[in-house]
Formats: sequence, structure tokens, C-alpha cells
Amino acid sequence: MHPVSGRPARFLVALLALVLLAPSAFAATREVRTRELLGVHDWKTTVAVGNRYLKQQSLVAARDVLARIGRERNLGRDWRRGNASYDAAEAAIAAPLLERVQADWTSLSWMPAEWAGMAESSFSDGELDTLVNHFQSDVGRKQAKIIDHSVQFHVAGALTMSGKLIQGFPGTEEEQKILTYVWADEDREARFSFKAVENVEGQRFALSPLGAKYQRTLIMKVSGIFGARLDSVAAALADQVRGLPASADPFVAEFLAAGGR
Repeated sequence: MHPVSGRPARFLVALLALVLLAPSAFAATREVRTRELLGVHDWKTTVAVGNRYLKQQSLVAARDVLARIGRERNLGRDWRRGNASYDAAEAAIAAPLLERVQADWTSLSWMPAEWAGMAESSFSDGELDTLVNHFQSDVGRKQAKIIDHSVQFHVAGALTMSGKLIQGFPGTEEEQKILTYVWADEDREARFSFKAVENVEGQRFALSPLGAKYQRTLIMKVSGIFGARLDSVAAALADQVRGLPASADPFVAEFLAAGGR
């Protein structure tokens, strides 16, 4: 065959290859856009709320175990918080629970998969492009902070209104202090002047159908994702602690050797 006569065939092969590769290329682009959109958000205050709650739940679980040990072994009234042996036993039982909190909550390693599922069901490719472009602007970054603040408000509100978050729970003072600081920082960062000329684009986005949809989606769906994750981790802590009573044995022995004081 003359070299020129093979060109149409080669063109068709190349065209077919592009057609076959196009879906995967679009999928890769969507995955990148979804990841970029997640990257504009900072869930530091929501994480701090969860850290405060899950520290509480870890200590509740540990103290329930120690109370049962106290009853079963007749350790008396001195087996309580403030006693060095008791406090050491509490720390030993709580340690693996807090490791789980770090891995399954604080690290946010679980969030990309949840976020991808939310984005897949909620936004088209074109909407993702528009959202990423907007939130990478100065005014968009400010609005992302406002949305982040709204999400933590709903997560914290659900914990508080349901009675799950116990105010002033002993042993959570450090987590509460951190929460107070990061909440104040986020609240300050989320302040937004709708009168400023440079924020016209922010107003336009907030009042647009996509802007309203995005805020609504995150407040409802992402707040729900966070809430469900907190419930799941709290339940896992309650299950895990059942295998930890033996961690208290050295400290119970120490307590008894000191005459139960």
C-alpha cells in the first residue's frame, strides 16, 4: 500500500483511541476538581467540636469500666478520680480509645471518600468547574470560611440540643479550650461586608442558584456526614472499651498494695 493511503486508517485508529480514552479523562478531571473543591474548606472548628465530644465519650467509657471494676473487687470509696492509681488506670484505658479518635475522626483521612460521594450526587461537571474557580478567588475563600462556620454550627448544635455534649465534663478542659480558640478564630475570619465594592462577586455568587445550592448542600449533607461519623466513632469506642479492662489490672494491684488509699 502507498504510504499516503494508510493515513485515513491511522486517523481512524487515533480517533477511536481518543473516544475510548475520553471517559477516563473526564473522570480524572472530575476527580481533580472534586479534590480541589474539598481543599478550599478548613474543618478545624468542626474537628475541634468532635474532638471535645469524643474525648468525653472516651472518658465516659473508661470510667464506666473502672466503676464496674470497683464494684466487682470491692475497692471502696477511694477508687475514684483524684486517686493516683485510679487516674493512671483511666489513662491506660482511654489511650487506645483516643488513638481511634485520632485515626477515625481527627485525621479526616475518611473525608475525601465521603466528599466525593456527596459531590458525585450533587454537582455536575460544569458546576464543579464554576465552584472551584469561585472558591479559589479571594472573595470565594472568604465565603468558604462562612460555609465552614455554618457547618460547625449545625454539628455543634445537634450535639448540644440532643444532650450528647455534656457541658463542663471533667477531663475535657484542654479540648474545650482549643475549641474556644479555634471557634473565635473562625468566627473572626468569617466576617463579611456585603457593602464592600470588592465583594460584589461574592454577593452575586451567594444570590445565584448555584451559590444557594452549594450552601444548602453543605449545610445539610456535609453536616450530616460529620454527625454520622461522630455517631459511628462513638459507638466504636463503646465496643472497643469492652476489651480493655485488663489494662487497669496493674493499677488496681498498686491501689490494693497501698491499702486502698
